[in-house]
Formats: sequence, C-alpha cells, structure tokens
Amino acid sequence: MAKTLVIVESPAKAKTIKKYLGNGYEVFASKGHVKDLPKKQNAVDVQNDFAETYEVIEGKEKVLEELKSAAKKADEVLLATDPDREGEAIAFHISEEIKNPKLKVARVEFHEITKKGVDHGVHNPRKLDENLYDAQRARRVLDRIVGYDVSALVWSKLAFGLSAGRVQSVALRLIVDREREVEAFVPEEYWNIAVGLGAASPPQRAPFVAKLASADGKKLEVTNGEVAGKVRADLETARYKVAKVVRREQKRNPPAPYTTSKLQQDATNYLHFGAKRTMQIAQALYEGIDLKRDGGPVGLITYMRTDSTRVSDDAIAEVRGVVAKRYGKEFVPERPNIFKSKKNAQDAHEAIRPTSVEIHPDSIKKHLKDEQYKLYKLIWNRFVASQMTPAVYDRTTVEIDVAPTVAAPAYRSYLARATGRILKFAGWLQVTEGQQEFAGEEESAGAAADGGAAAPAPEATAAEAERAAPGPSAEEDSEALLPDMKEGEALSVSPPGVITDQKFTQPPPRYNEGSLVRELEKRGIGRPSTYAEIISKVQQRAYVEKRDGGAFQPTLLGKFVVDGLVRSNLDIMDPNFTAQMEEELDAVGAGSLKREQLLKSFYKKFREQLDKSKKLAPWKPEAEKTDIVCDECGSMMLKKWGKNGWFLSCERYPKCKATRDLSDARGTAAVRETDISCDKCGKPMIIKTGRFGDFLSCTGYPACKNTRPVPLGVACPSCGGDLIEIRPRKKGGRTFYGCSNWNAEQKCEFKLWQKPVPVPCPQCGAKFVTRTGGKKAMLVCATKDCGFKQEIVEGEGEDGAADGTATPDAAAVVASAAPAARPAPAEPTPAGRPEAAPQGAGAAQGAAEKPARAVRARRTAS
Repeated sequence: MAKTLVIVESPAKAKTIKKYLGNGYEVFASKGHVKDLPKKQNAVDVQNDFAETYEVIEGKEKVLEELKSAAKKADEVLLATDPDREGEAIAFHISEEIKNPKLKVARVEFHEITKKGVDHGVHNPRKLDENLYDAQRARRVLDRIVGYDVSALVWSKLAFGLSAGRVQSVALRLIVDREREVEAFVPEEYWNIAVGLGAASPPQRAPFVAKLASADGKKLEVTNGEVAGKVRADLETARYKVAKVVRREQKRNPPAPYTTSKLQQDATNYLHFGAKRTMQIAQALYEGIDLKRDGGPVGLITYMRTDSTRVSDDAIAEVRGVVAKRYGKEFVPERPNIFKSKKNAQDAHEAIRPTSVEIHPDSIKKHLKDEQYKLYKLIWNRFVASQMTPAVYDRTTVEIDVAPTVAAPAYRSYLARATGRILKFAGWLQVTEGQQEFAGEEESAGAAADGGAAAPAPEATAAEAERAAPGPSAEEDSEALLPDMKEGEALSVSPPGVITDQKFTQPPPRYNEGSLVRELEKRGIGRPSTYAEIISKVQQRAYVEKRDGGAFQPTLLGKFVVDGLVRSNLDIMDPNFTAQMEEELDAVGAGSLKREQLLKSFYKKFREQLDKSKKLAPWKPEAEKTDIVCDECGSMMLKKWGKNGWFLSCERYPKCKATRDLSDARGTAAVRETDISCDKCGKPMIIKTGRFGDFLSCTGYPACKNTRPVPLGVACPSCGGDLIEIRPRKKGGRTFYGCSNWNAEQKCEFKLWQKPVPVPCPQCGAKFVTRTGGKKAMLVCATKDCGFKQEIVEGEGEDGAADGTATPDAAAVVASAAPAARPAPAEPTPAGRPEAAPQGAGAAQGAAEKPARAVRARRTAS
C-alpha cells in the first residue's frame, strides 16, 4: 500500500493530524528549524550575492535521520510546516535533506488543525514557494549582518558582551524616546468646572451635571485657582436656560475578528499576558487540545500569526447560525459584516477565530488550562461579536446658556453642556461580558456592511487617555439618560452645586507590551510573527525593565545603546527606514523584488555608515573622581560605568582591583535584607553585590567579616540545608551545586552537576528539578528512576528571579503540556564570540544564564 509521509513542526500537531489522516499516512515532526546559519562571520558570503552556508543545527541530527529514514519508505512527502515564511524555509531545508529524484515532494498548508482543515490542505498541495523562502533568507541575512557588525560597534564603544539587533534596536528607541518625553514633561494646572442643575419650577426632575464648555464664545481654559474661584462665584448665582436639545440615535459597530497584534494588545490589557506568553498559549490552542470527545486532540483556533481580518464563507455562515440560536435573530445583521484589512497586510491567512463556533468556551473549560480558557474565550467572544448587529444608544446633548448676575463677572456669558446616553439595544455588546474597550475598534468603525454612524471608539486604554490637554472634554458622555428638557426652559443650581476640580496634565504613558505592539504595527515595524520576539529581546538584553503594572522603562544601559546608535546615524535606527525594509521584504515574498537586489542596496550604505561611526568617540561617560577611600589600599576611588551600571573602582587599577557597587551618590553598596542569621555571630545577614555578583554579608561588619553564598531556594534532600553554587579552587575545575552544610559538624556531601530549580517534578512529585546546560536547555528530574524531561523553549520565563540568576519561570515550563511556538532564530553577534541568545530551544534561558555566569558565590570548594 502506498504511503504518504507528512512532515509538520510540532509533535503535538503531528498527533492531531495523524488522527485525522488515518491509515496510509505517517506524520513526523521536525521540531522547528533543522538547519540554520552557523555562528561564524563567513556564514554569509557578501561578495557572492550574499550566498549562505547552512548547517544542520546541533542536536537536530537525529531528527533529520528519522525524517530521511521515513522518506525512504514513502512514495510521497507532504511538507506541512507552518504556513508562513519561517515554515517555508523549514520546508525547503527538509526537501534538500530528503532529496530523491523518485520521491514526489509537495507543500501543503493547514490553516486550522481540524478534519476539514487537514483534508483541505492535503487535497490542495502546491509547489514550494521560492519567493517566500527568499524573503525569509533575506530577513535572516539582514539580521545576521546587522547583528554581527552593530554588536561589534556597541562592544567597542560601550561595553564588552553587549549586542544589538536590526528591529529590536528601533523598538528600543521607541521606548527610550517615550521615556525622554516622560522625563521632559512639565505638568500644567487646569480646572474642570461643572454645575449640578435641576428644574427651576415644578414638576421636579432628577438633577444632572453640566460641564462648562466656553466663556464669551471661546473655549474656556481655567489654569489657576484664582480664576476658578471667580468663575465659581459667577455660576453660583447665575441664571440658567436651556439653549438647545439634540437627540439622536447612535450606533457602535462591532470590531473585526482578531489579528495577531490586536490579540496581543487585548491579552495584555485584559488578561495581563505578555506577547510571547499569548503566542505560546495560542500555539497550543491551534495545534490541538484533547477534549475527550473523539479520541484525540482537536485544533480550537485558526493559525494565530496573521494580519488579515478576512473570514471564510463557511465560518460566517456558521457563526450567524449560532448567533441566531444563542442570542436571537434580532442580533444577526441583514448581511454579513465585512472588514477591510490594512493596506500593507499580507492577507495570507484568515483572521484568528474558533475553528468551530459550536465549541463554546464554557463547554470545554474542564479540558483547558486556566490561561487557555481565558484566551480561547477572548477569541471566541471577539469573533462572535464581529458578526452581530451594532449596539444602539439614545444620545442626548443639552446646551445651556449661563448668564452671570454678579456686578463684575469674570466673563459676560458662559455655555455649559451635558451629554448623556443610554444603551437602547445591546447588539454585539451582548457577548463581550463587560469588556469596555477593544483593540482596533476604531479601525472597524463604519466597516460593518449594515452599520451606520459609529460611536467614537477608544484608541487607547483609559489609563493612556489621561494624558489630557488642559481643560475638560465637553463631549464626554455620561452613561445615563438625561431628563426631558425643552429649549428655553429655566434651570436652577441643584446638588452637588458648582464643582471646581483642580487637575494637572499627565505625561504620555510608558509603553506596555500591548501599546508597544500597537505602535509597532502602526509604524509598519515587524510583522505578526515577530512582535513577541522583538519585545522579548529588548528585555532579555537588560535594556528595559518592567515597572509595576507592566510598563517598560529603559535602563541606563538601554539609553546609552540608543544614544550611541542614533549618534552613529545608522539608518536601522530610523523607524521609517525599518518600516520600508519590511515592505521590501514583503515585495521579495511577492516576487516583485529580488533578494540580492534588496541586500546589495542595503549593505552598501550600511557599511559606509558603519565605517564612519567607528571613528566616533566612545559612548560611555568618562570616569569621575570621588572622595571615597579604597578599603583595600587607601587610595581614592573613581566613579565608573560598566554594562551592569555605575560602580566604584580604585584609581590604582589594575594594581588594586577593588570595586564597589553604586546605588547612591556616596557609593554605598546596594543591599537587600534577608531572614538569614550569621552562623558566626547571630546577626542578620544582607545580600550585597560585589565584583563576583551577589553574596550574603553579616550586618556586624567590620567586627564580623563573615560572608556566604546566596541560597538557590532549594533545600538539600539529604540534610535539609540550602543548596548553593560552588566554584572549585583549581583553575579549569567544574562548577557544581552542593549543600551549605559542607563544612558543618555533621558534614553533608550532597552535590549536583546541574543547577537545581525550585519547581516540583510533575511526574514523580520530587521537590525540585535540574536545568541542564548547552544549546538545548532541558528541565530534568533529579530522581534517577523518574525519567521526566522537558525542553525549555525560547522566551519562557520573562519574569526571572529578583537576583536575576535563577532559572526564569521554570514552573511555567514544567506546567506546559503543549510544545510552544517554533523559536525564531536568534540574532547573531560578532564572529568568534557567543551569541546574544542561543538559537532554538532555551534561548531565553541562555540569555538569563549570562548574568548567572558572572554572579558567582564567594565560597570555593576545598
């Protein structure tokens, strides 16, 4: 019987697809990229049309051998890697490795992992798309060229070991520029003035509040308390008369179904998921969840990397039926709502939607992790809402003439305005469950086929909207219906009376993950598959920090990098240039621009700019003299800057290598309190940072000079002591992890070669697992007979431990049953030196471990 081999990327997806295809098909997983550019500068031959030298990724040899062996037994191979540029590149590389003149090889795309989606893909094979592959190759070469050369520039001008990327650098610039706006912002005082009004004569009606809009025919801007007091006095005794009443029906049209960027924005604002975490959860929903219904997993959403709002006719027909059945026929528009995609959208895939609207989130909640349920519910609600009727409001606007009666008024006349609205028909809001604002709603206003005038949709969250210009908004709606009034009717002051509220303008908000994605999309920087990677990279490199609430704040290091690159006049730091480059990459993918043409055009000018920038002065500040005395030799200390921040260094360096961390102007070392007592004098110990990283120091110093390594947060399984990192005294010896009771009266000799992680083993319940090193980082159970092993994928663990040395968020790695999204290749750094983040699995861990290698405990082994 003829056999067809189907090759996908994810093992989880392979299981789901095998279930749908049945006999006659074998499904194997490549587990992401199998080949990549090696970590050396000559991987790209610039002189020979930028020809690349690809090599099999270390650790993927076994995977490739399995694929080759399976291909020899098959009559046909269907390359079903993800339907994007990265997936096309993987398909090309696999086809090169399994090449056989007698073997029929075709490319198929699965836009949803359902029976219908898989059957459609298998029955509609196509040839491999060289244009899409060339676009991915061009992007990879651009990132390699910029990564090597610009990182080398940053090293030479600022500090050894730093790195810079093509797109991440311009994203970092956006964050730094916004921070400068915040720092330069000068608050301006303004006053909101309003008055409570009611009927001047019977019948009495409910009072309402009108806001002061203008004075003497001009917009009123009150900027100090003195003027506010005068206006208040005018209003308290003024005569009020209704000048105009306008009533109209107002429609608020539904937003389009989710694109990648809009999903990331709402997931950030409402679920507090970062962009990378959102994509990992979405990947699992796409690849398949076992709902215990038909013996195997089922894909719950369509492909989640898309910039299109397009939806298939079948899906529209299904959702219209569900809306009529679940909410009523009055919620189904006469014609389907159609939404236009953005001008620069690739439109390669449908919008993100449920594969079947019949699968309601609540009906499968018990089969989903909490985070999967929340994200699926967000996607389900948005898609169903997109094909419902508009919400309808009754909106009333009342303008009121105010005539002062005092002898010398501040102004001769005023105009007050009250605007209220009440929801008349919920329409699509029936399904949103209290969610008030929706990413991209402003783009959908008026886009629905039967929609009328859309209500103004919010462009940002309420917190971001507080960056108000001086003065209140006269158009702000009150979610209430105003009482019936007639033009010419007299009104009088009613509780709460005249309100004068002092305010100050707010600085522009710092970017969070959602608003940064929105800005990147707005400027055309990056594409759906790259937003999460961009945001992850600027955090991994310690160029930005997350404040409380998730806002990004650049570190001093990040500012120095941006300032230096901007002074170098590199085009890559111009957001407009980066956006143009994305359009050119799209043109390569469409076949209207040759890969070599794009690269040659970029490289010539880039090299000229880079050569000029090498002649500029160093970017870091000059050393400053201080009046602080060196503890070791008595000389004076100099204030210097390094990539880890400000520090003090002895002026006699390198003869005296004494250093001290700086956390304030006097050079006091940064300390953190602990509940650990000194084993020599009993006083509390604190965490200090020294030349070799964090360590415990006795608060009784200098009387007690006891120091100890910082515990790793894992109890010793032999004696209950703390496990710590131990460096051998002998040069070249191997670091290991042992018990802090190594020299106690009852000596404990427990040791590990892999770093312990304070996460229980999900398989046997052991209290901790270990993290293996290397390019393919793994979490492995420390119990010999257990066998638990889990690959750590790139990007997991953005939220590292407080000291920056622990394995980031390993609990999330262990808890995740579904493989995460295919890691994008990391950007390179100069030849012969370590890359900024290891490629493939464990990239984030590799980045997180860098500071750990520099932060060594002071204890050494005997």
